[in-house]
Amino acid sequence: MSIEIVVREIGRRQKREIRLSRRAAVVDLLKQLGQNREMVVVRINGKIVAEEEHLKDGDVVEIIPIVTGG
Repeated sequence: MSIEIVVREIGRRQKREIRLSRRAAVVDLLKQLGQNREMVVVRINGKIVAEEEHLKDGDVVEIIPIVTGG
């Protein structure tokens, strides 16, 4: 079984639909997308979540890069 989520990476124009296993967590999604989990913040349905958070069918995920500097 799998789930389908919508992913929006801030800084990119397009949203995309991604299929993952039903047991997938945020960390699994970040690995699949090649994102460094220490360099992004993830929101699911508008709420900031930890990388251990499990994804559900229909979730809308936003990946927000952390900007550093001064």
